[in-house]
Amino acid sequence: MPVRSTTHFTWQVLRAVKRSKKAAIGRTLRLSPTAKTKDGSFLTTLVDEGLLARVTGTAAAPFEATYALTEKGQHAAEYGEYEFQLKPRPVVPQR
Repeated sequence: MPVRSTTHFTWQVLRAVKRSKKAAIGRTLRLSPTAKTKDGSFLTTLVDEGLLARVTGTAAAPFEATYALTEKGQHAAEYGEYEFQLKPRPVVPQR
């Protein structure tokens, strides 16, 4: 399986979850108040990639939800990289 490096911001978020004694609240994971983190979609992306698991809450309200690390997220928080699944490309018929 191919390996992907995490961005510095993603690594910081994963380390914050790892240091948390309880499931981390999404609001506290917005470490830098930038335009990219304004809507909480970065949390949904981390859940979709399998790095975080949503313990409570929904994707509709990512800042009110609580999160925990998955096994893949534990590895990424420690080493800054994780294995990911390649998505198959659609077959386009040739003319």
